[in-house]
Amino acid sequence: MGAIKGLLNLVLGLVTAVLGTVLALVAAVVWILGAVLCVTILLIPLGLPVIRLGSRLFGLARQLMHLP
Repeated sequence: MGAIKGLLNLVLGLVTAVLGTVLALVAAVVWILGAVLCVTILLIPLGLPVIRLGSRLFGLARQLMHLP
């Protein structure tokens, strides 16, 4: 029973690490999109919330990958 629980924890850890990595890539794309929007002076009000969303996604990805 202990071996099955250990294997399940290992698989669950790997799945969450992969999901965290994918989420970090999505967050990077969102953050870059927000930065491009901020470069154009007229779209700064739209770019700042997009950058904030990218930062939140990075935080969630960090929690999924169990980084301190």
